[in-house]
Amino acid sequence: MTDNMKGTKDGRKQPDFVPFHNMHIQLYERQYSEVLPSILASIAVYSETSKNDTLLYLSYYARGSFYRKKGLKDEALASMLQAEKISKNIKNPPGNVGFYSDIANLFFELQQYEDALQYYLDLLHKNDFSANKKLQGAIYNNIARCYANIDKHDYEKAESYYKKSLAFYGKFQDSLNLAAVHLNLGDLYFEQYKDRLAVDHLKKALLYSEVSEAVDIKDDIYFNLSLAMESAGQTKKALEFYKKYVEQLEGIWNRDRIWGLAEQEKKFIVDKKQTEIQLLEKEAKLQKMQLDTKRMQSNTFFSIAAVLLLLLLVGLYSYSQRIKKNRVIALQNIQLDELNATKDRLFSIIAHDLRTPVYLLKESNLRLKKALIKNELTDLEKQLDLNINMTENTYSMLDNLLYWSLEQKNGSFYKKEQLPLHSIVEQVLVNYGNALKIKDIRLDKNIPEGIQVYADSNAIKIVLRNIIDNAIKFTQDGGFIKIDAGIYENQAELVVKDNGIGINKAMLDTIKSGKTVRQKDTSGRTSTGLGLELCRIMTEKNAGRLMIESEEGKGTSVKIVLELVKK
Repeated sequence: MTDNMKGTKDGRKQPDFVPFHNMHIQLYERQYSEVLPSILASIAVYSETSKNDTLLYLSYYARGSFYRKKGLKDEALASMLQAEKISKNIKNPPGNVGFYSDIANLFFELQQYEDALQYYLDLLHKNDFSANKKLQGAIYNNIARCYANIDKHDYEKAESYYKKSLAFYGKFQDSLNLAAVHLNLGDLYFEQYKDRLAVDHLKKALLYSEVSEAVDIKDDIYFNLSLAMESAGQTKKALEFYKKYVEQLEGIWNRDRIWGLAEQEKKFIVDKKQTEIQLLEKEAKLQKMQLDTKRMQSNTFFSIAAVLLLLLLVGLYSYSQRIKKNRVIALQNIQLDELNATKDRLFSIIAHDLRTPVYLLKESNLRLKKALIKNELTDLEKQLDLNINMTENTYSMLDNLLYWSLEQKNGSFYKKEQLPLHSIVEQVLVNYGNALKIKDIRLDKNIPEGIQVYADSNAIKIVLRNIIDNAIKFTQDGGFIKIDAGIYENQAELVVKDNGIGINKAMLDTIKSGKTVRQKDTSGRTSTGLGLELCRIMTEKNAGRLMIESEEGKGTSVKIVLELVKK
């Protein structure tokens, strides 16, 4: 059994990524009651193989998040700390800021304020902290709460971080969070007997809570205002705020009571309907008894009719089964013909298209040997470049043959992800420096770095490799190839254009119809035609399009349209 496969109950092999994939799908679809077995299976697989620290880290992270959602905070923290230990082996762990924020929050919820404070402070130095607008204000606020709650209260630092949180939320006019931070800051001043400052911030908290309709914190604001006013000697004001506090609690109680009454009303309606159903059932039973008497008189007729109908159904069933079997046989014959055609094509490619480059490589090696014996260094370097180019072309042909075969068997696996288009093109072009140099082809590129596409990395590289390879093969020595990219109508477009020998109209129409064609390149070698077919299949499976425009003698332009990552 290979390292990346596990046995199943029926003896077949299951890929190691299946438990993680199931876990990911169940979390995405919020199937929380079913996800724990998948999480534990994923941890077991990657703990055993020790070959994918990233997926093991994510599995422990998922288990911690699950336990936290279920209220098991100690177990959640233990899983998170295990995930943190594994993340030390990963260069750029996914979800870095959010992950450490979750650990800090768990320490805080468990009232381990010293540990929580250390994690919150470490977050400030993370590379992606400033980019995470969702967490910044909350982290500042939680740091302040830690300083206020640690054994050696540091009110000065707590005040400083509360003010940072206020400044952050103020930029976005976030009334709800501004109300919460002003409430916390008012409490801080009250603990230090700074009653005037406490009252000022509690009043601001009240104002923002009314703007944001933050009903759930209003009772705390009213209660704290009553305490602060009483401490400041304003007994009348304190009494007013305490009354509002009581009214707020009564409002919450009334709301809950209304919900309870609504539930009771709903139950009453259901019970009433149930009673009506029971009465209808009794009435139906009475009618059934009356009908039974009439049915007994016609039983003989129905028995005969049933026998005749049964014979008819048996005949129809036999006929339909025969038709179904004939259809299955016809479908199997069609599939067999397709498999035979695929097999014949593979043998044809292996027998003819691969024979030529291998023969040329053999002849080139003989010339290379002669140049080496004669110590003709110039010819030797030239022959080596030719050998490298022929080897790369042959490898590319074999690669296309492999992926085409997989597509015919529906065996390819696609994993779409966010990809930087500029980097993908640069990675592909690295392999073609020698081929461009041999044919003295000028390459122009204009690919903005900000374009992000959503596609499978391997599939897009294969598509680009085939298109660029064709452009080089069908462009004469001294020609040019231009690669442009841009965003049009919320889609990413990549255009590869050359001034090569081009394609005549009849052949272009054949290509656009989805059929493969054979064409000789500038060196006289005939291409298999698999490359463009493979490009079309892989582009469409990545929710994209492939468009070809060409004019014989003037060159070819290939446009790839891909899904753009939405910002």
